[in-house]
Amino acid sequence: MKLSHILPFALLAALLSSSSCSPFLKVYSEEEPGINLYKYTTFAWLDTPANEPGFSGTSWQSQRSQQKIRGSVAQQMERYGFKRCDTEPDLMLHYHVVIKNEVLFVRDRYCDEESWNRYGHCNRVRPVNYEEGMLIIDLIDTKTGNQVWRGAAVAVRENLNPEEGDARIEKAIRLIFKKFPQKPIKSMAGE
Repeated sequence: MKLSHILPFALLAALLSSSSCSPFLKVYSEEEPGINLYKYTTFAWLDTPANEPGFSGTSWQSQRSQQKIRGSVAQQMERYGFKRCDTEPDLMLHYHVVIKNEVLFVRDRYCDEESWNRYGHCNRVRPVNYEEGMLIIDLIDTKTGNQVWRGAAVAVRENLNPEEGDARIEKAIRLIFKKFPQKPIKSMAGE
């Protein structure tokens, strides 16, 4: 493979790794203004259609991924003092995953003679396609039906083995909850 074919991918990797040591490009959260999150004490999952056992869709829709997301979110909620309650909870939890195709344009460093300008720079730009995944977690007030908090993490989607995928999910959720406006009650190992 020619160096000119490898370079765009190397540049993409350098760009993504230069933002931090984390694979996540952005982690954010927002809360509804004027809402006191300390008044909520219990949570449950909003009923959403689950994948059937044996589902053969993409890895982020697998039963394993869904269970990992729900388990990691529940663990973080408990860390902040919330208790799971399936009858009359204060908060309903919901998550969704969005996958988008993105394009990064990279300037070629190595060109043929026709692409060089008079200053010795390469004028050719090539597109590099990649997938960007976003995990969004919503907390909804059960009584009003209003969203009171949202957290999200965005990352470049990679083909990972199941254990790496689990670790990525857990880290994303941990980073999302670091932006949660309350202070955690329990200290978790590895933080």
